[in-house]
Amino acid sequence: MFLIAVKQGNITRNNWDSSTTSVRPTLNEILDFYIPKVITKSQKLLPKKIVVCTNGELDQTVLNNWNGFIDNATTKEIEFEFWGIDKIVSLVDRHLIPEQIFPNEYKTLLRKTLAFIDLVDYDLNHYYSLLENLFSKKNTSKKQIVKTLRIVRICFNTIIKWSEDAENLKPAFIASERTLLLSWKWMRENNLLKENYVLDEFYQIHQMKIKVGREYFLKTREHFYVKHSLFKYSRNQLEYSLTVWEQIGILSSLILVELFEAEIHYQENTEYSKICYSNVREYVTGLQYLITNNPPSKYPEYDEHLIEISLALIALFKTQENKFASQWIEYLISGLNDYYKLKKFIPLFTSDYEKLANIHLGNDISEPHSSMLIPILIEWSVILNEPKLYELIKKLIDQNYPEINLQIWFPEMTTENYLFNSNMSRNSGHTKCSINLYSDFQEYKNEMIEEKALLFEEKDFTIFKNYFYYLGYLSSRHYRSNLLPVYWREFLNESLPS
Repeated sequence: MFLIAVKQGNITRNNWDSSTTSVRPTLNEILDFYIPKVITKSQKLLPKKIVVCTNGELDQTVLNNWNGFIDNATTKEIEFEFWGIDKIVSLVDRHLIPEQIFPNEYKTLLRKTLAFIDLVDYDLNHYYSLLENLFSKKNTSKKQIVKTLRIVRICFNTIIKWSEDAENLKPAFIASERTLLLSWKWMRENNLLKENYVLDEFYQIHQMKIKVGREYFLKTREHFYVKHSLFKYSRNQLEYSLTVWEQIGILSSLILVELFEAEIHYQENTEYSKICYSNVREYVTGLQYLITNNPPSKYPEYDEHLIEISLALIALFKTQENKFASQWIEYLISGLNDYYKLKKFIPLFTSDYEKLANIHLGNDISEPHSSMLIPILIEWSVILNEPKLYELIKKLIDQNYPEINLQIWFPEMTTENYLFNSNMSRNSGHTKCSINLYSDFQEYKNEMIEEKALLFEEKDFTIFKNYFYYLGYLSSRHYRSNLLPVYWREFLNESLPS
């Protein structure tokens, strides 16, 4: 006999034993009243399983309370079980999805997504179409709005479940980025960002991303600590290099999202926040080993690898790993210099795999016309207060490509319109070209500080006003756009020298 206690959301300290409707009082009521007084005589003869069922998870902070309770209350006739969102998704996937849960127009797209999800190169285009279809419907009532977000959540959870079954969590990780970005876009366009019930639903999706990130790290971490371990997942040296850069970006974004999670729980739940900070520490150690153990981390192939470099440096700076960050920048400068001296190669300004392959085969050349990557290294040398690195970059340029056009992209007020569903730096904003490297390190820093005050359109973006600032990190990695400059320039000293 199954006795199911249905609860909503995550089981935390706040709803474990704080009121008459909390989890523990409910379980006690089943044991003390429902079983002795309500069920029939024939039902009393059956073995019983009491299930706590919720569309969330069992928080680590109450895990000991749960285990202690069931240890004391379990008998030969009565046992306990917890059904969280993963269990529910599994049951829905097995029994309900084909017939009842989804409207007809969504079933085909979901089935196609699941059919292709175990393919290494699958781009999840059917899942993206499913999300776009879901968000294209007009929702005027609270019930319809909540239903939309919950269907999105079940779709995403199904992706996670099938990725786990296929033993390949990368599709779930990539799907997590698009799910969050398109959800926020829909909420923003429908003026729902001030509605707490909507933000609560969005936070549930965010929690699922946290879970996917943690599982992804656990699955991949052993490779970070072994030299050249990523090479075995690549068919040649070029693919090895691109794999290394992709993993640097993924791991860096995991660090930044976990840091966000730690920050928002710092006041209300210090125990959980400590768990998050502990995860961050382990992730950062993994990132350092990933960079150290894989030589391609010193040789960017595309100019757009400034995205991975920026995310990693932000993560290192926020976790006070400035020494390692400075050392890595020095290695990057040396790598750029060696690459050009030996092979006349500079990271391609346009990401073109065929051209890159031909260059590596000696059938083509890369020409140093423009770079956005090098100015990022310049700016970080200033942020880290490393005049030596600044001088090394000046020397790199003067000796190898003195005519190169150095550029930095800045957003405009309209940029947030593109942030959630496209490459925002390609579709909006403006570019500062022909950047001048002053002979005096301090002069460049002064210019950065002045620009920070003048060029700060991001301050009015909803992701900052509503504190979900990390969505900008995801957008840059996912859609391959330049990062918002505020993400690194926020570390600048606010005051100009007298």
